[in-house]
Amino acid sequence: MTLEELRAGMQVFVNIDEVEAALQDEVEQLVAKILLTRTQNGGRHRVDMLADYLDAGSVGDIEERLKIIVGLSQGSLEMLKRVYEAMLPGVAWGRMGRDASIRRRVAEFLISPQAEETPIPQFIRESFYLPNNWPGLLQDREYLRAIVRGNKRPKYSVSMGNGLEEAVGDAVGAAGYTFIKAKMGIVDDKEVDLVIPDTRQPQALIMASYQLTTGSGQTTKANEQARMYADVQRHNRSRAQLNSPDLLFINVVDGGGWLARTNDLQSMWAHCDYIFSLSRLDGLQEVLAHYINQ
Repeated sequence: MTLEELRAGMQVFVNIDEVEAALQDEVEQLVAKILLTRTQNGGRHRVDMLADYLDAGSVGDIEERLKIIVGLSQGSLEMLKRVYEAMLPGVAWGRMGRDASIRRRVAEFLISPQAEETPIPQFIRESFYLPNNWPGLLQDREYLRAIVRGNKRPKYSVSMGNGLEEAVGDAVGAAGYTFIKAKMGIVDDKEVDLVIPDTRQPQALIMASYQLTTGSGQTTKANEQARMYADVQRHNRSRAQLNSPDLLFINVVDGGGWLARTNDLQSMWAHCDYIFSLSRLDGLQEVLAHYINQ
């Protein structure tokens, strides 16, 4: 199809119901985990309250709670880890889950950053001032949902990308073809999303890419796939004298990020044998039916 036809079939927001449902469920489960309960609140001293709140079991669960806490002050978990290293040199971050005194030390810093005696730049300390109403915010489900959704934005884009790849796999499988995800020597050992039917006698390589937002990584990806297509073309020329069928290189792209980066999208369109969007996967099935030997 032409570049204009490709763009006409693409969507800014790809809607994959299974991915949406899974992410919504993940948000609800996480909100339930990080909610400050009345038992934890209990009107006690705020340091005790926060130290108990951080008694969440696994390091992963503690980190999820800390992400919310430092987010209230516009800090970051990574910066808090640097503060922790300064306050407790040589003490593993994972010890926090097993040591109540460490949780209390972290809570004391988060409640009163200025009181910490460890030399920490003022600019860093001021990144961790909690608002006075932080206990109330941690008991507000709607507020926590909004924070968790914000934290999940990067995962949302990745999950939709995985969903697009699965949708392509479903279309290929529904057409009766087997495939695997594998690294291919033909393309300099790059990982290929779908190799039809296998790595021993490949007949088609399919790469799927979803981009919701723009970034320099798109140019990197477009350039990498241009090199992969050049590798496939060299492979096909070397096999021509054996009267062997060409190996197809197919792109599936979608999302507002690709629509907004015209040059990168044009590169993806130019450096493949065929290209499709999610809404045009019936065309992919037609191409496979025409070229692929069962």
